[in-house]
Amino acid sequence: MSIIIRTMTAADLNACYSMTQHLKWPHRPEDWQQALALGEGIVAEDQGELVGSAIGWRWGEHYATLGLVIVSDAHQGRGIGKQLMLGLLEKYPGYNVRLHATEMGKGLYEKLGFRSYGHIQQHQTRALASLPTVVLPQGVSIHPAGVEQAAQLTALDHQAHGLLRPTLIDQLLSSATVQVARQEDGSVRGFAALRRFGHGWAIGPVIAADLATAQALVANLMQGLQGEFVRIDTDGSLALGEWLNTLGLVQVDAPVLMVKGTPWAAQPDGMQPFGLMTQAMA
Repeated sequence: MSIIIRTMTAADLNACYSMTQHLKWPHRPEDWQQALALGEGIVAEDQGELVGSAIGWRWGEHYATLGLVIVSDAHQGRGIGKQLMLGLLEKYPGYNVRLHATEMGKGLYEKLGFRSYGHIQQHQTRALASLPTVVLPQGVSIHPAGVEQAAQLTALDHQAHGLLRPTLIDQLLSSATVQVARQEDGSVRGFAALRRFGHGWAIGPVIAADLATAQALVANLMQGLQGEFVRIDTDGSLALGEWLNTLGLVQVDAPVLMVKGTPWAAQPDGMQPFGLMTQAMA
């Protein structure tokens, strides 16, 4: 029988969750619900059985990210991953498309026109042993973010990596702990979010003008998390990972950053994406 590729619906999420459980990925049903609510997915079916999935996120008119590309073990080697990728890429003609690849998937993505531009470091601890000291850069203070700052945070997020994500920022402001780092003159030096994800807590996105501000935001969000599972995914080129290792958040994975199209050229004096929302959504 041939594989059927169709649109993912909310009714498919239990089967998608089961696939990630089999792979020992940390995603909860709530994480799948959030992923689909913010994006658009497709699934592969074989005689009524869901055997593969993939989700894409359209962040503005020029950039998209792809993730949660899964094919069940029993159906590997049948070209299903390629069908899923081609089905998603059809949705983003002319877009610059980013994903984070495992070594197993890298070869397929290269054949589809993706190129490697670095790597992502996944840092985590099963139980945060001690709380880091919050060291604030001179003239900087940290405050809870309010919903009235949504447009400003969306603009800073866009400046860091080109992804225009107002719906994501709105969702974080309503459901997560979001903090901003502010200069004495009121200008914002960065922001970061703490939310439930996977086995415990995830910190991200972390958007900041410099490493010291990113560290202060992360350390501040960690207060109260002693003994908890904490995870942060960071760009391997931005040096936050070295500091995370000193806190006991060891690196456990390093997916390859791949782009089909033109990578975002961040301004050296502008905002930097020190922490990802997720590896899938970036």
